[in-house]
Amino acid sequence: MRKFTKSLGALGLAAALAVSVLAVPSQAATNNSITVAEVTAGGGGVQTIFSPWINSGSISHHAMFRALFKADANLTSVKPDLASGYKYSKDGKTLTVTLKSGIKWSDGKDLTVDDVVWSMNSLLRVAKSNAIYVNAFKQIVGSEAVNGTNTTTMSGITTKGNDITISLKAPVNTLIPVLAQFMILPKHVLANEDILKLDTNNYWKNPVVLGPYKVGTFSQGNFITLVPNDKYEGSKPIIKEINIIVSSNLVADAKSGKLDYFTTNDPDTIRAMSSVSTFKSAPLDVLFYRYLVINPTGPFSNVKAREALKYAIDWNKLVPAIYGQQGKVINSGVASGMSFHDSSIPKYKYDKAKAAALLKEANFDFSKTIRLRTYNQSQPAVMLILTAVAQQLTEIGMKVEFLPWTGDATTELWTNRNYELALKGLSAFNVGEWFAEYSNPATFEKLLGAQPKYAALNSQLIQSTTLRDTGKILTDLQKLEQQDLYKLPMHFLKQVVFISKNISGTPTKWGNPLYVYQNNIASWSAN
Repeated sequence: MRKFTKSLGALGLAAALAVSVLAVPSQAATNNSITVAEVTAGGGGVQTIFSPWINSGSISHHAMFRALFKADANLTSVKPDLASGYKYSKDGKTLTVTLKSGIKWSDGKDLTVDDVVWSMNSLLRVAKSNAIYVNAFKQIVGSEAVNGTNTTTMSGITTKGNDITISLKAPVNTLIPVLAQFMILPKHVLANEDILKLDTNNYWKNPVVLGPYKVGTFSQGNFITLVPNDKYEGSKPIIKEINIIVSSNLVADAKSGKLDYFTTNDPDTIRAMSSVSTFKSAPLDVLFYRYLVINPTGPFSNVKAREALKYAIDWNKLVPAIYGQQGKVINSGVASGMSFHDSSIPKYKYDKAKAAALLKEANFDFSKTIRLRTYNQSQPAVMLILTAVAQQLTEIGMKVEFLPWTGDATTELWTNRNYELALKGLSAFNVGEWFAEYSNPATFEKLLGAQPKYAALNSQLIQSTTLRDTGKILTDLQKLEQQDLYKLPMHFLKQVVFISKNISGTPTKWGNPLYVYQNNIASWSAN
């Protein structure tokens, strides 16, 4: 028996796919209550609200947190939210945002410019943060001095009255859309907390917020109930309770009326939901990447060994067999069919002889065990595709140990790093985020060390003002990526929103459910 199959048996695939239903305080949509499932609430039961500075887009984020601006469903056009407006200088290097007056936090304190300034400065000091914020805020004057120990403020952010002035090293073409994703947090609550442990702070169990909802009941490991925020200055929300759960059987809970809303990219769930007549669905083409992170410090230290993975795995059969039309095989962060795709990048081709030859050139050490890891064992499709990957790698002589992580995936990926190949997903704000990962000090730089070439090109990309320049920079990034091969792109996945037909007032156009946009949540009602 191969080592990887023994390890999978120890995992207990049946147990990994077993179903259970978590206790929830409400089991059907009524005029006062709906129940939603969101994976960002925490694995293994609802433990806490997930920090929107790491990933945003869950219903709890839409309901409770707010940014300076609110994006449309395409994440490109924005309208003021906490801000009343903004203006750029002629050279594009100075942005002035005017904060609205009269907005209050859920604890009754006034929102001030200090909350905005503290939030922007703190983003660059936290241990975990999303690359779209890091790369945009790095362009602010004085950002390099912010380090979480001594300097805690950027010289390029100043205030006067309700005006916040942001001085940039160079124009940033994505700054306003990024600021529509960046949620403002309360300085008066968090300023004296350990910034390096912000993502695990008790604040997330009952956060002070600005949105139409706040936490009403927090049941550790079971559910979080959101209730209207009486300090919210906008139209009062129609639904009086939003129960946040983690469901281990979405289809069963949807059929039984225990669930009213969820999103997924799991093909088995999507297929099964086609028979649930009480729900409507919205399939969405989004930039959701799945790929393997390759640890270059062990058996894959030679780039030829990393290149062999393109030929050792039959991606063109595995992805359609498991995901059908929902998945698209990709060989680059700028996939075939997208603007500025580098067509010189070889398409994946299953060729064991080619893989073996590359491994020989690399003097690959077949005595070493290849540890294949995943953070996501709840989706059968993930387990199937990685089981097949492990099998095909053994067929070219590798020893493979396939196991899911039991700890936090972020820590396992970037701090512990006890793997050779690891599954990662990325819901990208735009294609630039795929490349921005390489120069993010909180993620890939922990694995690879400083990446000045990627950092320089990423800076150029967000400063680009013409399609011609953008195309050249993306081409250069693709060529650099192919030289290094630190990531092995696998496929895109469509995302689907499922919502009960009992819910009305939802947006006419759904956006990427892994980002925050105008989804009219305060206007939702349950029939």
